Amino acid sequence: MNFQNPFPIACDFITAWRVRPYLRIMFFALLLGTSGILPVKGSTQGQPQNGAPTRPAARKKFRLRITKGYITGVSLKADKARMTDIAADLSKRLGTNVILGPNMTKEALTVEFADLPLEPALRLLAPHVYIDYEIRANAQPTLLGIFLLDYNDPDPAANAVVQSSSQAMMIEGNTEDTAEQSEVPEADDPLQVALDGNHLTIKSKKQLLAAVVLTIAEVLGVPAEIKYESDEIVDTEIKDIPFEDAVARLSPNIRLYVRADLTRSLRTPLRLRLVPPVAKDGGQ
Repeated sequence: MNFQNPFPIACDFITAWRVRPYLRIMFFALLLGTSGILPVKGSTQGQPQNGAPTRPAARKKFRLRITKGYITGVSLKADKARMTDIAADLSKRLGTNVILGPNMTKEALTVEFADLPLEPALRLLAPHVYIDYEIRANAQPTLLGIFLLDYNDPDPAANAVVQSSSQAMMIEGNTEDTAEQSEVPEADDPLQVALDGNHLTIKSKKQLLAAVVLTIAEVLGVPAEIKYESDEIVDTEIKDIPFEDAVARLSPNIRLYVRADLTRSLRTPLRLRLVPPVAKDGGQ
């Protein structure tokens, strides 16, 4: 009688099980692995080799963005960020000195604004803000230094950023004249300079540029530096305009240094300098 095995696949497996020992080894390995008995190597990412947990990276407490162009734009979002960190980043991005007052170094700042011009943006960072600029003809003012001060911080010295190793001064007039008399130019003087508030009036009839610079510096009450012997002649009349604009009109070889007090909306001259003409390659 022929008997047909109803489970041919099972019989084949049993036969293979008996004659092939490696199948038994694979079966038990699979069984132990799925039951969680066999050790599984876990990920070591984010942990040191000794097994101690690592500290998460400190979250940066501010985001600063500077947009440079005809107008410099500033965006800042800060959450209790240290002023020392913000000042360092601001200095790097603007390429200028950013100086904190003694009390501001201890402060933390929480603020958020976007795409503000530089001066309004800086006013949101500290109670008192000063900026030192270099002014020259036909150019945007150059940032030389930013001061961020607390209420009780002392005002920065006039030469904190704008410094010089040499000065030139000129004193004119009769030594017997009174102060009031020497300050009033005569109508027929070839060189007349007068200051009214922050507005200058300059009348120069074929005068050397160096003499004009020294006279303006004397009227403004600031040091003057003559860096080269210029034979440039000034023959002009400028009447009652802001001193920054008036000086810039005289010559491209003049540098005027100004401090802007953003808190009080004041601009104060610091120094005048007469420099050699700019070379064709961009140097001086």
